[in-house]
Amino acid sequence: MNTRVLHAITGRLSLRPPQAESLTRLAKALEAAPELLRHERDVSVILSILRAEFGALEDFEREFPSLCFALATGVGKTRLMGAFIAYLHLAHPSSTPKPEFRRNSDQ
Repeated sequence: MNTRVLHAITGRLSLRPPQAESLTRLAKALEAAPELLRHERDVSVILSILRAEFGALEDFEREFPSLCFALATGVGKTRLMGAFIAYLHLAHPSSTPKPEFRRNSDQ
């Protein structure tokens, strides 16, 4: 888990404690099961790994890994989603698709 990135995002976005806890849980999930970031993955293996890490997790309820964070109304779920995106971009840059840039003369 990249704690430096976690602290930077938490501070920069002024995350409240429930948001910071959710971001930390996402980081722990990715650390426990890095396969979450792959396109080809065994969902049943990921589920068993995450069940061991998070006792309350029962099922993904989908054919793909799906994580749900229970937060109260008004706690800032939109800001939390921004924090998730920033964490994925900064802590796991290899999972972020790279755009292809070409010069006009290359087309």
